[in-house]
Amino acid sequence: MELTNFASLIGSVKPVGDTGHYRARITEDWLQGRAAFGGLVAGIAVEAMRLSIGRERPLRALLTSFVGPAAPGDCEVECQVLRSGKSVTWMEAKVIQAGQVCTTFSAAFGGSRESSISVPAAPRPESVPPEESREFPFIENMTPAFTQHFDMYWAIGNFPMTGSKESEMGAWVRFRDPADFAEAHIVALMDLLPPAVLQMQSEFKPISSLSWHLEMLDDLSADDALNGEGWWFFHVYARGAADGYSQQNATLYTPSGRALAMSQQAIAVFA
Repeated sequence: MELTNFASLIGSVKPVGDTGHYRARITEDWLQGRAAFGGLVAGIAVEAMRLSIGRERPLRALLTSFVGPAAPGDCEVECQVLRSGKSVTWMEAKVIQAGQVCTTFSAAFGGSRESSISVPAAPRPESVPPEESREFPFIENMTPAFTQHFDMYWAIGNFPMTGSKESEMGAWVRFRDPADFAEAHIVALMDLLPPAVLQMQSEFKPISSLSWHLEMLDDLSADDALNGEGWWFFHVYARGAADGYSQQNATLYTPSGRALAMSQQAIAVFA
C-alpha cells in the first residue's frame, strides 16, 4: 500500500467555487477499519476553516460529531463563520461525501489575552520511559491502517481486546513523518489512542465515537510544541461506562511534559 503523509492530505484541502467550500482527499492508508481515521477528518476540517479565516487566532475548542463514516476518496468541506468578535471567531464546518454529511464541527478560534487567572494543568502521569514501554506495532490486516503512520509505545494500561480490568491508558506517541508539523497534527494526535475501555474487551466487537470535544491550552508558540520531534505522551481514562456507552477524558503532553490539549469523548460500546 502506498503511503501518503499527513501533511500531504492536509495540503490537499483546496477552495472550490463559492467562498467557504473546499475539497480534500482521503487515502486508504489512513483508514480505521472501513472508515477514515477521525483525527485526519478533523484535521482536514480545521485546515478548511483556517483557509476561511486565516491563522491569526489559535484554535481554542473543537466540538466534533461523528454522524457517519468517511471513506477513501474525495470529500467536500463546507465552512461558515457564525460570529467574529474582538477576540473570538466561531465557525461551523461539515465534511460531506456523496451528498451525505459524515462529520460536523463547531470551532472557536481565539486570540490570547492578559488574565490574572492561572491554573496549572495536571502533571504528566508517572510512567516508564518509551524505551521501557511496550511497542504497539502495525500489523497489516490486523491493526488499523492509519497506525502505520505513528510510533506508539504503551506505558500505562494494556493493549486493546486483552480482557484487562483497567480503564486507563497512557502511551508515548509521535508521527513517523512529522513534516510541516502544525495545529492539525495536534488534532490528529488527540484522537490517536483507542477508547480506554477497548482494552477491557477480550474479543473484537464494534465500538464507535459519537462526539468529541477538544480544548487547546495554548497556541503552539512554546518552544516544546513547535515541531513534532520527540515523544509526546497521551493519557486517556474512562470516566464511566454504562448502558452501552462510555465517557472518557484525555490529555496530550508535549515532549517536555507540559499539558497542551485536553478532550472528552462519548463512545458507543457494542459489547
